[in-house]
Amino acid sequence: MFPRRPYLVIPKLIEQPTWGGTYIPTAKQWSEKKGIVGKKFGQSYELFGKSKFRLDVTSTDDTSFIPEVGNPDNDRIAPLALIEGRQYCGLTTITAQPVPILIKLTQALGNSFQIHVKPGAVTDRWKPKPETWFYFEDGMATCGLAEGVNIDAYKKCCEEINSFMLILSKQVQEKQLSLSEGQSQAKTFIQEKNPWQYVNTIQIKKDEVVDMSAGGIHHSWEEDREKYPLGNVLYEIQLDAMDPVSTLRSFDQGKIKNDGSIRPIQVDEYFKFLDTDPGHNRTANIVSHPDGTLICKTPHYSLDRLKVSSPIKETTYNSFVHLFVKEGTVKVLATDGEVIVGTGHSCFIPQEVGEYSLENIGESCTVLKTYI
Repeated sequence: MFPRRPYLVIPKLIEQPTWGGTYIPTAKQWSEKKGIVGKKFGQSYELFGKSKFRLDVTSTDDTSFIPEVGNPDNDRIAPLALIEGRQYCGLTTITAQPVPILIKLTQALGNSFQIHVKPGAVTDRWKPKPETWFYFEDGMATCGLAEGVNIDAYKKCCEEINSFMLILSKQVQEKQLSLSEGQSQAKTFIQEKNPWQYVNTIQIKKDEVVDMSAGGIHHSWEEDREKYPLGNVLYEIQLDAMDPVSTLRSFDQGKIKNDGSIRPIQVDEYFKFLDTDPGHNRTANIVSHPDGTLICKTPHYSLDRLKVSSPIKETTYNSFVHLFVKEGTVKVLATDGEVIVGTGHSCFIPQEVGEYSLENIGESCTVLKTYI
């Protein structure tokens, strides 16, 4: 029998010295916390298969409420100075229901041109990764193919860039070129080829939603440091699938790592699974600006925006509930316990809880509710 109570989520912060920022720790009011001050972070994992939950702390204002800090290049995390079973636990301790969802708060600059295969695609390697973005600030991205695009020309462009990047990578690794020279040559070559001509580059407004849950839709984050100094700040919901088995890339923005290596690119498979249906690639069919409670509803997950200005009674029905406080502070009460969740933080309500309620503390608050 599982306790019928909510749990504070211990977020896993991913340090990104090159393209991260301070938005995430600032939102959580953790900018001055030990181990965080002075660092840049690109992502905060708010829920995933290996999430941890506090057992002994019931308010995010508690000074002993601390995050995990992870490495961007591997699965290693800094040791959590807490006792498992007494101070924190994993998902299987609090619920019998599988949680196939990954929820992230992200601050990022440009990333690769990519797709995820459609659910139901026939492939031995690739797993589907339906995803939806909810923008917290204005940003810029590419989504979908440009109208009337020549697919053969687009593929040739990606192949030529990849071939050139492989040569540059080898030259940098063999010390024939410096890293800065390699990066400069990559930038010039890519500007000449201009892969952005084949896709839709869009300015995304705060509170707009980009829904690519159908799969097969081209997308990337882009950057303009003058217009969008924060980069792309968004709330991501997706199926929990690891990048190496779910992300097919056609172009990686000319990035070369410090050791001269580059990320593998899957041009042939990207184009094999790319959705080229003109209707599916129109921006109007991908980007929306919901102004009510429902932000998105897909076969894999749903996201609601709750405005809490007086007590609200809810029920879990047949799904877990994940609550992220976008603004304000909320108290979440259930049969066997309660938690107080401040801005930028999350709590998890197991499906077994059933009835629960939300109460705003102070002014009204905005809560993002994810469920399946």
